[in-house]
Amino acid sequence: MSADVSNAQALRAAFTAPMQEEIARFVASVEEDRHLLDADLRGSLAHVAMLEACGILTAEQAARLRQGLEQIRAEGLELDPAYEDVHMNVERRLEELVGEDARLLHTARSRNDQVALDLRLYVRDCENRLRKALDELTTALVDKAEAYADVVLPGYTHLQRAQPVSLAHVLLAYHAALGRDRERLRQPLISPLGAGALAGTAIPIDPHRTAQELGADGVFSNALDAVTDRDFAVAFVFASALLAVHLSQLAETLILWCSQEFNFIRLPDELTTGSSLMPQKKNPDCLELVRGRAGQCIGELVNLLTTLKGLPTGYNRDLQETKPPVMRVSATVLASVKVCTLAVQHMTVHREVMRQAASDEKLYATDLVEQLVSQGVPFRTAYARIGNLVRRGVAFSQVAADEWATLGLRVMPETLTPEQSIAGRASHGGTSPGRIADQIAAARATRREDVP
Repeated sequence: MSADVSNAQALRAAFTAPMQEEIARFVASVEEDRHLLDADLRGSLAHVAMLEACGILTAEQAARLRQGLEQIRAEGLELDPAYEDVHMNVERRLEELVGEDARLLHTARSRNDQVALDLRLYVRDCENRLRKALDELTTALVDKAEAYADVVLPGYTHLQRAQPVSLAHVLLAYHAALGRDRERLRQPLISPLGAGALAGTAIPIDPHRTAQELGADGVFSNALDAVTDRDFAVAFVFASALLAVHLSQLAETLILWCSQEFNFIRLPDELTTGSSLMPQKKNPDCLELVRGRAGQCIGELVNLLTTLKGLPTGYNRDLQETKPPVMRVSATVLASVKVCTLAVQHMTVHREVMRQAASDEKLYATDLVEQLVSQGVPFRTAYARIGNLVRRGVAFSQVAADEWATLGLRVMPETLTPEQSIAGRASHGGTSPGRIADQIAAARATRREDVP
């Protein structure tokens, strides 16, 4: 084949007619592949190093290929749809830079194992970006928890006031959930390069050397599985979708808290939008979009699973459609994490409003039940005694001392405070000041010890 025959045409060596333009546009993946350029170049550089180490390339050939690949990496590359994907675009540009040696690059490699590697490297990069962003959000939650450790507010179940808790307790609950998300965004990087199209290769290569060059955690065990496997993409999109759900829950809480009905917090003007009609409005639109876009992420997970569910063994072009969900979810969730970080960092806490809401005496009912239990009264009996008081609608502070004595309790009105209630919640993971201090210390220690 002459040197002036393009790589794209070379892929149709067995065909007697060129591909129709409409079909070429339909099968092209350059729009998504522009995100994979750096990953593709990193994979090619590792492949060149392996081919040289195995004696398949001379030192001079390898040096020229490395020089060309590094030049593309430095300059960037506008992908041409005529060359279908990132791989052929790189080869085309490499041939312009180094000539015939560019045709050696694809030795012992298929686009099947190449794209499987590119997407894995891209997912690893996305995981690292998200983990770094989550570090900022979880640090903001711990900082806020420590700064407002003495603030009390009602804890809610069924969106009804339940028991007094500290603001730190609520913020640290989100910290715990996001910490699990961060751990899920840590997959081993398994290199599929060397699997070829599906059956390996007769050329004496060393896939383990390639994996080592890439800093991968391991290498494929079966060539056919290596080019078909997109479990890592599903795992990433699932982890991102669940992260989006947790961010949505945090956003919903902050949206409620900054409403006039709650008035627990205020968001700064810089994080809110106005109304086209009502000049008094300050809307938490950014948080509403965090909540709304969680649905997009869940949809992309279904999209990805549906794409994979009907595929026969081996590479199929359907796998091209696994790239967009990964890319869209990554961008969406990363933006949502940053929005939530800003909201937590810059919200103003209305501590007195929160305390007033937590001073509803009905919230101390469980404390009274547990006092009876601690004196040996069976739980259901204690529950019924305090429940009778609640049904009567009598404020606990108005109950006479002799009636408390009849119930088996000695209750003073001044002890009926949210601070007293919280102080008693000293069980593991509870909301007492001591337990909150333990949780904050543990959160900071974990952050110091963790290596991204």
